[in-house]
Formats: sequence, C-alpha cells, structure tokens
Amino acid sequence: MGDVVRVAHERFGLIRGVTLVVVLATLAVLLYLPTLYATTASVMLDPRKNNIAEQSAVLAQLPTDPASLQNQIQILQSRDLAAEVIAKLKLYDDPEFNSALKPSPLAKLDPRNWLSQGAPDAATVRERIVSAFAKNLSVSAEGLSTTLNVTFTSRDPEKAALIANTLVDTYIEDQIAAKRAVGDETTAWLIRRTRELADQLQAQDAAVQKYKADNNITEAADGTSLADQQTAAISNQLVLAKADLAQKQATGDRVAQLMKAGDTADVSQILASPLIVQLRTQQASLIAQESELATKYGPRHPKMEAIESQKRDLDSKIATEVNRLAGSIGNDVAVARANVGSLQGSLASAEKQASSQNLVRVKLRALQSNATSTRTMYEAFVTRLREIQDQDAVQSADARVISRAAIPTVPSSPKRMLILGASIPAGLLLGLLIALILERFGEPEVAVVRPAPVVRPMRQPAMATLLGIADPRAADAVLDYPHSDFARTTAQLLQAALRKGKVVAVTSPDGSGAKTVTAVALARMASRMGLKVAVIDASLARPATARAFGIGPVRFGLVETLLGRAPLSRAVCRDPRSGAQVLSVAQPLRDASQVLASARMANLVAHLARACDVVILDAPVPAGAQGERAVERLASTTLAVSADGRVAAR
Repeated sequence: MGDVVRVAHERFGLIRGVTLVVVLATLAVLLYLPTLYATTASVMLDPRKNNIAEQSAVLAQLPTDPASLQNQIQILQSRDLAAEVIAKLKLYDDPEFNSALKPSPLAKLDPRNWLSQGAPDAATVRERIVSAFAKNLSVSAEGLSTTLNVTFTSRDPEKAALIANTLVDTYIEDQIAAKRAVGDETTAWLIRRTRELADQLQAQDAAVQKYKADNNITEAADGTSLADQQTAAISNQLVLAKADLAQKQATGDRVAQLMKAGDTADVSQILASPLIVQLRTQQASLIAQESELATKYGPRHPKMEAIESQKRDLDSKIATEVNRLAGSIGNDVAVARANVGSLQGSLASAEKQASSQNLVRVKLRALQSNATSTRTMYEAFVTRLREIQDQDAVQSADARVISRAAIPTVPSSPKRMLILGASIPAGLLLGLLIALILERFGEPEVAVVRPAPVVRPMRQPAMATLLGIADPRAADAVLDYPHSDFARTTAQLLQAALRKGKVVAVTSPDGSGAKTVTAVALARMASRMGLKVAVIDASLARPATARAFGIGPVRFGLVETLLGRAPLSRAVCRDPRSGAQVLSVAQPLRDASQVLASARMANLVAHLARACDVVILDAPVPAGAQGERAVERLASTTLAVSADGRVAAR
C-alpha cells in the first residue's frame, strides 16, 4: 500500500489528466445521447374459459406454464407483430425508426453502410425499421404470475405510450384472428368432408336398394326380412296347432276307451255338452220323483211306469248325443291333424325361401353396415360443423390488457448526473491503474549493469541498506514492484557483489532471518536480469530457504547429494515465481561443519559456478562458527545483513 501511495503521489499529474479526459469524454457522450422515455403496458394470460361460447372451441385453452409464457413473450417480440404495429402507426415515415429520413452523424461509422452500394432497397429499409423498433421493445414476465410487461422506449413520451398500447392491442387482435383463421380452416374442411360423406352415403344407400331389387329382397319397416317374419309366424301357428291336435286326440282316445267299456256316464262328463247337461238334469229330476212316488205307490203303479218310460227315453237321447259327440271329436282330430300337416308344409317352404334369401342377404348386410357407418360419421361431422359455426360467432382472446401504458413524465435514460458522477471515481481508478502499469512495465532500470551511486566502496562497513527487510514478503517486491526502492537497492547490491565473482554468500551477524530474505531477493533479481542463478541453503541446522521461496518439504536435498544418495537433478527445486534453482535441506543436520568443509561441497559449488551465472549461499549462523567460515571460503563475496537491513561486505 505504501508503494501505491508513492506511485499515486509521484504520478498525480498523470492520474489527474486521465480523470479529466474520462470526465470530458463522458460528458461529451452524454450530451450526444438522446433523451429516452419508457412506459409499460401489462397483459395477463387469462386461464379461465367461457363454458358456453368456447365449449366446442377448435383450439385448446392457452396453458400458463413457464414454457408457454416464454412462447407468448417471443410472439410479443416477433418481427411480424412489430411490422403490423409499424404499419398501423405509419412508423415507416418516422425519422426515429427510419434513419434514412434523417441520417445520423455516426451513420458513416456503421459497418453495414460500408458494404452497401447506393441507396438500399425497400425490403432492406423495412427490415432496418423493424430492427430499430425491436431494439426499443422489451417484454418480461412478472414474477410467478401470468402477467407480461411490455415496455417500449422512445424519444417522444406520447409516442412511447401509443406504441406500447397499440402493440398489446395488436397482440390481442392477433390471438382472435389466429383462432378465427383456425376455425375457418376447420369449417371449410368439415364442409368439404361432410359433402364427401353425403355423396358417399347416397351412393351406398342406392347400392343397398338396387341389391334388394335385384334379389327380390323385401323387408319390414324395422328392417327385418318378410320371409323371416313369415317363418316365425308359421312356426308359432304350428306350435299352437300341434298343441290343439294333442289335446283333441287325447280327448278322442279317452272317449273311445270309455265307450268301448260302456261307461257312457263318464263320457258325458268328459264331453260336457250343454244338451247332455240338460238331459242329465232331467234325468236327475225323474230319479227324484221316482224316489218320492216309490214311497207312496208300488212298482206297478202307472205313475211309476210312466217315470220308467221317461227315464228310458232320456237314456236313449243321452246315448245318441254321446255317439254324435264322439263322432264329432274324431272329425276334430282329423281336422287338427290336417291343419298341422298343412302348417308343416308351409313352414318348410318358408324356411327354404328364408334360407335362400339369407345367402343373398350376407352381402346386403355388408352394404347396410357400410352405409350405417358412413351415416354415423356424417351425422357426427354435421353436428361438429354446427357447433363450430355457432362458436365462430363469439371469439375471445386468451389474454387481456390489465394496465395500459401511461405517458411518462420522467426520462428513463440516460441517467446523466449519475453517469457523470460515476465517471470521476472511474477516471481516478483508470489513472491509478495506468500509473501502476507504467511503474510495473516501464523502462527497467535493473537490466543495465552500471555503477550504483548509493553503494559505498567495498571497504566501507555498510555498502547498502534494504528497507523493510524484516518482512518475510519483502523478497516478493523485487518481482511485484520492480521500480520500488527495495528492488533498485537489491539490483545495485547484486551488481556490486558480482564484481568480485559469481559465488555470493549471505550471512547475518545477529542471527536474524534477514539473510534468507536477502538471499531470495538477490536470486529473484538475478533471474529477472536474465541470469541463471542457483541458491544453496547451507544452514543445515536451521534450513529456511525453501520455505522463503514457497517450496514445500523435499525428499532429497544438499546432504543427500553430497553423500551420493541422490543425484543433483533430483535434489534441485525451482522457484515457482522466478525460475531460480534451489538446493535446500531435506533433513536438518546439527553438526554441519564437516559437510560444508568437505571436498564434495567445494566441488559442488565449483560445478554450479561453471553451470550458472550466479551462485548464492545462504550461510549458517551464528557468526564465526566453523560452518560459516567454511561457506565464506567457498564464496567470492560475503554479504553480512543485519536485522535493520544494513548490508556490509567481507
């Protein structure tokens, strides 16, 4: 943050100039932009249905699910509907939509005009007008309701309200027109189909009648065959005749049996003739008189003889009547038998005729079935046609306007004061950003090796001071802020150290962590200068270089390389920010003096000095220890860094 404040202070003129340019540019644009007015009309999709007028509607009721709402939004925003509104309001002659009537100063900047040759044709002009209209139109759904808000923006508030209201009215009319168009198409198809069915039914009925005439088929009013009716009637008569014959034959057989036995009394009871009943009554009366006279007179009395004579006369009459009735019963049986035979013959003839007609009626039934099916379909089509014709008289839209657009009194855009006020902080931020970019990516001063005016001669106790070295993140400033004082001092310090040789040791007389931060800063500065650099963490007891570079724990390090347990290629790590090669410590080693003073250590440093441009040794502490003296003997220059950032060469 201190560097940001410093950059803002140093480049205040630049920031102020950029801010002024942004404000003036914003003001110029705001003055050029036209004042626009927006107004909104609301349309609700009504899910209710008129159960009387729309009971037989051709189109189903419009659904109100989210997908259907989006479909209606697309219809309201369609180019066809926009073209209808433009034609109604004659917007083709309005300069706001037809730019050809009043060319804009920026019309030449339109890429579409670069490719056009001469004046555009009428179709192109219409398409541009529709596009200008659609650009000022927006339709959105109102929350979870079925309400659609139609908003139109125009330079004229009255025109905006007029167009919004005309658009929703045209949308309602378009819905009704669509229903009527579908109804008309359906009616025309039904009429055409009904006529076809009528002709087909007439032809099928004629075929049925012709087939009946050709095959002499007669039917009753209910459609049944007369032959079948005649057969059924004869069958019923035959059943009755057979029953009558059986009854009469049984009576005749009983009478013959009784007469053969001489029991005329029982015969008279069976026959039950009125004459016999009368004679029996007279006979009973004579018997009663005979019984009464028998008590008064003897059997030889004349009255008794007269009664006997009358009785004999009555018996003779009864016998004569019984014989006559018996003969009549035989005649009845013969007549009944003859009737049964006649009916059986008639039935056989009728059945033969019906059987022959049934073979012919198979095709007749097929013809009648086709005609019946066609008649049913024809009646259904006629009924549906009448319903649609009645329904076409009353058509209602699936939506209604619930709020018409009012004439706006306040401009909707642009928000000039708000935009102008926002341009000031935007200009300041842009100016500061440009200043930081120039600070970061300006002409690098560290890329050229030249004498550092702030570096004292090597014989001086303090050759430079690194301010802020106590912060562990100070080494990042070399890359993040390359033009900061810390980066400049680090570059000058590195240039002064390299005059003595490639190997630079960094130690700390007070044992602070400033030496590690300095070593990381020097390595990153060398890498930024384009030099190939290697860093060795020689503080084996308290290693900290890998952590300062942002490198995690390693499996192999300096000790493993010197002892031959791992090759150098597997022990070296890379700084993720600068690409510097880092040889750290895998396991701390308490007594490191022998390792650092060994020949292998000297050979390793010599090898890295030949392969790299810079070798930096992070020396161990405390000062004066054998390990530190061994590292100093390997280095061409030793930099001692104190906790306050002062650097001295030894």
